[in-house]
Order: sequence, then C-alpha cells, then structure tokens
Amino acid sequence: MHFDRADDGVERVATLDIETTHWKPESGEVVAVGVGVHERGTPGSEAVYDCLLREGDDEPAVIRDALDRLASYGADRLVTYNGAEFDIPFLHDRLRAHDADPVALPPVDHLDLYADRKRRADETGRKWPSLEECVAAYDATPAETHWRGEPVTNSRFGEELGPEYLDAVRAGDGTGLRAVVEHYLRSDLENNFLVYYGDVGTPFEPAFAGTRRDF
Repeated sequence: MHFDRADDGVERVATLDIETTHWKPESGEVVAVGVGVHERGTPGSEAVYDCLLREGDDEPAVIRDALDRLASYGADRLVTYNGAEFDIPFLHDRLRAHDADPVALPPVDHLDLYADRKRRADETGRKWPSLEECVAAYDATPAETHWRGEPVTNSRFGEELGPEYLDAVRAGDGTGLRAVVEHYLRSDLENNFLVYYGDVGTPFEPAFAGTRRDF
C-alpha cells in the first residue's frame, strides 16, 4: 500500500524493530532488538544497523542497550512499522516482567508507518497491509532469509527460530544461528527505511532488498 506523506526534509532518520518468540509479551520474550540510522540522500549501503541479540538470560540488558544505542544516534525522526502498538509496548512490558526500571524512548518524533495504513484499510474495508506488501508497492522486493530450506516469516521466527536460538545461547553456543537472526532483523530495518522514503517521495537505494541468503 502506498501512502503519500508531506516531505518535511528530515535529515537523520532512525528505525527500530524487534524479534520475539510470541506476539504477546506475557507469553513470549525478546530475542533481539535492531536499531538503525540513515542520513538522508546517502545510499542505503551507508545506513548503520545495530542488531543486539540475547546472549542468555539478559533480556532487560539487551532492551536497555538497544534504546541507549537509539538515543546515541541523535536522529530527527524514528520510523517503525507497528512500533507504537507492538514493538515499543512489548519492550516496556518485558522490562516490567523482570521488575526492571522502565527506559524512556529518546525525545524524537516517532512516525509509525503502519498506523495510517491500518486506519485507511479499516475505512476502505481492505485487509491490513504487511511490511512486505508495502515494500512491494514501491516496486522493490524484500530481502529473503532462508533457513533450513524455507523462508523465515514472523510466525516461523516466533515458533521455531527464536526459541531455538534462545535454547542454544542458554546452552552456551548460539553462534550457528546468530547470523540468521541478524540477517532477518537487518532486512526488516531496511524495509522500514524503504517504505518511509517511498511515502515521502525521496530516493533511497537499498542494500539488501531483492537479495536472498540461505543458512
């Protein structure tokens, strides 16, 4: 789904995405948090992506480190896809589950790319669009992460890859799955940038879109 937005010339754009074992924070946990930053007008290959993965029973530390990293970017805008209803509340709920002190988001304008699309879909009787469908609307193909012969999807991550990765790191070795998680997470972060720049009509040359990696 296209969505036309006014371009207000924001120069430094950040993004955030999380990977979890379940869509409900009371039933799942955070596996990884990805944050990224991009300077307007530069190639997508110059975007910086920081993927913070669990190393065991360190969920609160990973969440805190990711939000600290996001704050360090000094971005003018944060763009997410369903971050307002899912990603950010999930992080705060998981901190509360550990009785950890809350961490505030950096004081940056937050644009949820999904919220307007969901509202328009409800008004027109259409289904809510996925991030991948929004990328395709701008004539791009999302990067694909294939693991054990099948593409990784949100459902497959939560049911298979995420739990297996956490079991591995708790057993002392998640090295074999780390690259799979990072690739999937980094691809979603780039997709957020691609859709944002498509919405405001600013050229963006992605580095990962249209590629596939097998693990």
